[in-house]
Amino acid sequence: MASQSSLSTLFPIQSELDSALDEATTQQEKEDIVNEYLKKLDERDDLKIPDFQTGLEWLNTEGPLSLNKELDGKVVLLDFFTYCCINCIHILPDLHQLEEKHSAKDGLVIVGVHSAKFPNEKVLDNVRSAVLRYDICHPVVNDSEARLWHDLEVSCWPTLVLLGPRGNLLFSLVGEGHRDRLTLFTDLALRHYGAQGLLKTHTVGIKLYRDSLPPSVLSFPGKVAVDNNRKRLAIADTGHHRVLVVSSTGELLHVIGGPKSGRQDGDLSEASFNSPQGVAIKGDTLYVADTENHLIRKIDLLEGRVSTLAGVGAQGTDKEGGALGPQQPISSPWDVTLGTAGESRG
Repeated sequence: MASQSSLSTLFPIQSELDSALDEATTQQEKEDIVNEYLKKLDERDDLKIPDFQTGLEWLNTEGPLSLNKELDGKVVLLDFFTYCCINCIHILPDLHQLEEKHSAKDGLVIVGVHSAKFPNEKVLDNVRSAVLRYDICHPVVNDSEARLWHDLEVSCWPTLVLLGPRGNLLFSLVGEGHRDRLTLFTDLALRHYGAQGLLKTHTVGIKLYRDSLPPSVLSFPGKVAVDNNRKRLAIADTGHHRVLVVSSTGELLHVIGGPKSGRQDGDLSEASFNSPQGVAIKGDTLYVADTENHLIRKIDLLEGRVSTLAGVGAQGTDKEGGALGPQQPISSPWDVTLGTAGESRG
């Protein structure tokens, strides 16, 4: 019987792969390198990891999952995260893209492994709230005592671990910003094991936590801005991906965006946002920190238009700045306020 392993066994093997990929110049070269790596792993029997311990709390599933039962015959992507980690939140769009591309029937299952950093992050209700807030639609296990984290010798958030259909270690990615390599690894692992007939097409019992809750007028509203002159409020209805304008008596005046996330300028009826957090109002103009789109947006109520003031729609890593607003990448703007000159500031 193969012994159970941890990332310390995988790292020396994968370091050679990572170096080779860094030097590769074409997509075909990269695919050839990864395919040879997977063939090498087929010859090893020391990369199987321990299963989830019994008694853990699961979300978005009909019951607990096991690598030896429900997840047997699947390529499994473990996302070690904690809900207060912004870097963990940044990779959720990468996971969503994978879920859109490959289903459980195709052989891929993503499992969020919530490994708390602080005591309050161990509380199941807080994890539930995060699953709702960030619209996580894959299984999540609350590994509150970080048992699997320690078993695998994970050392930071986020860490992604890709497993083969026998619960065997394939790849690990640490931190954010690895979308291309994650896609490459996942696509080729599915192709590799699919060609060997080792993938199983059964579905995994998904039962989204959000579906058990009654509808809500607001969902995790981020900020409120007050227009005292016209006695109205602007509300960032973050979880519904929209901005509301209401009178001081609660009458709904405008709904811009929602209920699904998106990124579109134009007429108020067509515009879309992705988890807007901050909002400021001056007269008939609203300024919005469109957090997950990495944009600052402007809503002109008189013209009935939404436009982009800053950001390129992708997370920026530029520390220098200096470009014109729509050409300047920014990262997760959280709020906006109005300066004395009446201009918006991120």
